[in-house]
Amino acid sequence: MTNRSLGDIEMKGILAAILLFLLCISVDSVSAGSISAQIDSHDFPSGDWHRGQDQADAHVWIKNTGDTGHRFWVSYEVMDRRGRWYTAPPESVYTEPGSDSTWDVAPRLHIPNDAEIGSYQADFYLYGYYDSSTGEFSDLLDQVAQVGAFRVVG
Repeated sequence: MTNRSLGDIEMKGILAAILLFLLCISVDSVSAGSISAQIDSHDFPSGDWHRGQDQADAHVWIKNTGDTGHRFWVSYEVMDRRGRWYTAPPESVYTEPGSDSTWDVAPRLHIPNDAEIGSYQADFYLYGYYDSSTGEFSDLLDQVAQVGAFRVVG
């Protein structure tokens, strides 16, 4: 056997290993599924609220539009007229794909005693991931907002 023949065999082996590796990566990507969801409908709190109260009537309905089951995360945030944001603790819901069902998430926001009097904007954000160690969300999938959703009156 010549050196050239041995080199050709080694090269073919390396190419075969690379192709096998690439095939394995593509199969893993296909089998991972697609993570996708949307806010199907929502109800923001309305009317007059007081400092020190818990808002319990915020609701958002989530629909899994992907092709795999997944835990989605909802952030409910409100902003006063001066631009200060207040955030409810994150809520999650695990949903399966392929049905017409929606899943209700009802975050609770405590209105602090030092909250600004006046009108508030309310926002729901739907995320694919949440890191509880850092408090950071990632992969924003959908959001809705309403200016003048409710008022803090005292």
